[in-house]
Amino acid sequence: MRLGWILLSIFFLVVLVQSKNILTFIGIELGVYFSFQEQDKNSNGSIEREEWPKGIFTLVDSNRNNLISKNELREFIKEYSREFSWVNEVNEKYVLPTQLKKGTFKSTSMNLPVGYYIYIPDIYFEDPGRRFRTVYYLHGGRPGNEARSVNISNFLEDTFSAVSIDPALYIFVNGGELSHYNSEEKNSFGEDIFINELIPHIDEKYRTIPKRNARGLEGFSEGGRGATRYMFKYPELFGTVAAGGASYMTEKLIQDSNGYEDEPRDEDESIYYVGKGNDAWSLAEIHKDSGKRTPKLLLWSGREDMNFKSIEEYSSYLEKFSIGHDFLAIEGIDHNPFLFYEKAGERLIRFHQEN
Repeated sequence: MRLGWILLSIFFLVVLVQSKNILTFIGIELGVYFSFQEQDKNSNGSIEREEWPKGIFTLVDSNRNNLISKNELREFIKEYSREFSWVNEVNEKYVLPTQLKKGTFKSTSMNLPVGYYIYIPDIYFEDPGRRFRTVYYLHGGRPGNEARSVNISNFLEDTFSAVSIDPALYIFVNGGELSHYNSEEKNSFGEDIFINELIPHIDEKYRTIPKRNARGLEGFSEGGRGATRYMFKYPELFGTVAAGGASYMTEKLIQDSNGYEDEPRDEDESIYYVGKGNDAWSLAEIHKDSGKRTPKLLLWSGREDMNFKSIEEYSSYLEKFSIGHDFLAIEGIDHNPFLFYEKAGERLIRFHQEN
């Protein structure tokens, strides 16, 4: 009897310690179950492209057979439902080049370690007297995770190895709990840590060219929005900005609500205050009269992206203010930066070099 109580106590202790993991597992499985119930309209055990809302089908359909399985949906939900951390490991499903390195630094403002990943081309070690330009990549999604977009490093390695492009250091950024914003509500200051701490850290630790015209900024989705805001707030820092897949509709709603973000397309009922005037529309208008030099801007998107229309509208808005920019749109691509890189990554990489 005594042994039985001991075993029962051990069981409850394990449940207590693992309760967060258990709840996460249950949440993921419920998400998979109800998503399939809703989307698998013909009840054949998989979700076809026509059954899925426009936007991110290819991002979920990882094996590209034009069907979303329960396991693919499960992996997608797991990837985007991780608990926030300032230091993250890469997903085990990725096979990544050895040129991608993990780094951390101690944030002086938040007194904690902050992670990043950095792609370092082989020539960096072969030519120790040479300095290199940098490109900072802002991930999509929330919460922040510096490991989320690192699969792009495979395209970087293939391109730098195969074609004549001046190699660069690519740094994958953690955007904080409210991606690429400062948030007093969440005590997370992704913008300040990136601008005031990560960039100086990279310039100090690595052999960079610490000048505006040798520093690029790129981002997708949430990161595309962040890159656009940063280019107008800190035009002295970046020579090139490539903003992809950004929802400028959400940025417009923030402008109209005096700084409150209430994303209408998801089921998150949270409303975040991100700052009055801290949106891509207001910042562009302020910048046009500032007299400051404008970074070279490229808007990029797949034509099947659910944000494509809002990107077109934002492009027209910039033209109204004579803010020069290029627009790269590719047929047959939805809200998927990896697929975009497969089809047009070299053009993105060359864009930063040409500055």
